[in-house]
Amino acid sequence: MNIEISEIALHVLLQGCIYSLVVMGVYLSSRVIQFDDLTTEGSFGFGGAIAAVVILWGGPIWLALVLSLIGGAAAGSLTGILHTKMKMNNLICGLIVTTALFSVCLKLAGANVSLHEKHSLLWIQDNLFIAGAFLLALAGIAYFGIRTLLRSEIGLILKAVGSNPQMAVSLGKSVDGYKIFGLSTANALTALAGSLFVQWNGFFSITGNIGTLVIGLTGLILGEMIKPSFGIGLLLGAIIYQAIFAVVIELELQPLWNNLIKAALIVVLIQLKPKINPLTVAIAR
Repeated sequence: MNIEISEIALHVLLQGCIYSLVVMGVYLSSRVIQFDDLTTEGSFGFGGAIAAVVILWGGPIWLALVLSLIGGAAAGSLTGILHTKMKMNNLICGLIVTTALFSVCLKLAGANVSLHEKHSLLWIQDNLFIAGAFLLALAGIAYFGIRTLLRSEIGLILKAVGSNPQMAVSLGKSVDGYKIFGLSTANALTALAGSLFVQWNGFFSITGNIGTLVIGLTGLILGEMIKPSFGIGLLLGAIIYQAIFAVVIELELQPLWNNLIKAALIVVLIQLKPKINPLTVAIAR
């Protein structure tokens, strides 16, 4: 029994590491540049589709991860270009790109496909501690990379673009360029998470990205309840979210209720968040 509990806890930790990348991406778009980005679900699935194709062609893991990063960055950039150059509403931009990526993913990987174990992350699941070290390392690299970015001059300008665009203009900076960069970085992280998710589970499904944005938002709110600024709380928020659903699975509720539970959970957290920490930014502006 203790062994079973420890394995469940380790799986929760590993899934949390994967989805912490989504949470960090949502933080960049929603909190830093203050852009409500619906591209998240599309880029998550796109990253997974790219990984599936690379793995099935016999490509190495690192190539699948790198190409997923590039694909997610391209998706985010397209959203940014539609918004800044064609003056489309941010929600509409994300919806358009996500809708387009659905067809792209179908063309790349089909509706459902299983991966070869020897070429994907499935091979390290025989030793969960190696798997944990690998995924923790990736999450750690992403965390420290984004933290360093936000503390740099570029990060300060990104924050200005979100909170006070006129100040960025007065500094001679391109608000449009920095928005595109922010969305590109956010969706690159999300696509990387999609790549890891597909490789970890051993299959790609065209519906596997449904609910990704809700997961990211919920993990973000949980993380901000721990610490309102960018920090380790985002990783903990993603892990706590996975722990909640591990409990749901243990209660043997039918999977068809999962999305309803996700929706109810985020509503409850939005209501609780101002009471717990009124200084943080509300998720619904």
